[in-house]
Amino acid sequence: MKKNKAITAVAVLSAAAMTMSGCYFFPDEEKLLDPPTISADEVTYSTFNARTKDIESASVVTGYVRSRTEKECYFTAYTGRIKNVYVSVGDHVEQGDLIAEMNVGEAEYELKIQELKVQAARLRYNSTGSEADRLQLEIEQSTLEMYQAECDGAKVFAPISGEVSYVFKINPGTEFDPYKVIARIVDPSDLYVAASFEDDKTFAKGDAVTLTVDSDVYEGIVSYTPKDAKADGAEDTKVLHAEFKGTKPTVAYLGALADIKKINSVSKNAVVIPKNLIKYDGERSYVQVYENGEKTDRDVTVGITNATEAEILSGLSAGEAVIIK
Repeated sequence: MKKNKAITAVAVLSAAAMTMSGCYFFPDEEKLLDPPTISADEVTYSTFNARTKDIESASVVTGYVRSRTEKECYFTAYTGRIKNVYVSVGDHVEQGDLIAEMNVGEAEYELKIQELKVQAARLRYNSTGSEADRLQLEIEQSTLEMYQAECDGAKVFAPISGEVSYVFKINPGTEFDPYKVIARIVDPSDLYVAASFEDDKTFAKGDAVTLTVDSDVYEGIVSYTPKDAKADGAEDTKVLHAEFKGTKPTVAYLGALADIKKINSVSKNAVVIPKNLIKYDGERSYVQVYENGEKTDRDVTVGITNATEAEILSGLSAGEAVIIK
């Protein structure tokens, strides 16, 4: 009986020990975390502040500087070797000045000798009056003309007075063919701008324009339009000519690109924004502005526009932020 009580006590103590031991080796329960809070990023926009400035609408056509009086210089007789070219671009020449010549070898010497032979033959004929001496004079005269033509064909003279605008770069001794342009002479007081343009309503004869050549701006006036060409029955009606008024560029700019610009309208101190910020929905025009922290559509009235900018007549004030994107 005492033995059974002892066993029971031991069992109770063992169970208690195991219970305490189990609590010690199991980890404590983790504390639950609060759920994450997600906040939306703040939306940002790129904007352009409307500004006040002058704006103009213009029509611009690109053409080339030309001269109405322009002559080319070239040899006409035969192919030969260049002796010398006597002019450079920009030189002023008078009509008849020597421009270039070919090497004719002994032809010049033969010409001088033949001139003497003609003089001698004429003296003999004047003295004798014989038929034989007359015939000999004709023979010598024909030979002289042959030498003279050879020497004359080896020279090029200025056909007009003016400035040299072009010279073919060639070294002495180089072979050169007839009718190949060796120099060009123009009248520097007769320069104009010619462009290909088919709209007969944008420009009218007498319109004031500006002519821009190599960033230099000159005053000009429209002198010929597609409408004028049609009235003249011209084959090519896609033409626009503008004359320089007052100061002109030098002949060095012949062939250079030139802009003909006509100002159609001007607005002073206008509210202006980039043209591509205006949106259209049928006849409605509007912009998107940033106000009170939000993007808002704003109807606007558009005035003058050019290639890059637009005037806002109403619906937007200077300084307001227009959303780009």
